[in-house]
Amino acid sequence: MPQTIIGNWLEQLTRSVEKRDLAAHMQLISEQVKVYGLPGGQIIGYKQWKKRRHTEFSQAQLLALSYRLLNIKTITSRRLRFHVEETMQACNGTCIFIDKDIILELETDDHWRVVEERIHHWKLEQVKKYHDRQNLPN
Repeated sequence: MPQTIIGNWLEQLTRSVEKRDLAAHMQLISEQVKVYGLPGGQIIGYKQWKKRRHTEFSQAQLLALSYRLLNIKTITSRRLRFHVEETMQACNGTCIFIDKDIILELETDDHWRVVEERIHHWKLEQVKKYHDRQNLPN
């Protein structure tokens, strides 16, 4: 069941980016969310997340999100913590690979939302390297 919950949440997040649907995207984010581990030690919350996604969607900067290497770390009745590698593919050909932990929480309206992300490591690559990494044709 936790694997299904996490898989569905990641799929909905991915779909919201593909469709550039800010409302659907923000339904997956808790208003109490905190993201740690950004460059410069910056911590962002809900308003900053929404502003970033609005800019990325309205200016067609973010092409896609994808996930791999999912590893569930903690399961409780209301919280799921897992480790995953996220790939953010930008429209300019850049890919950002982000190694992070995510905590989903079942909120009072019975929807699972992200309440915390902790970034451990990230790196930039150009899309050709990304395709090579995925063993896709050029």
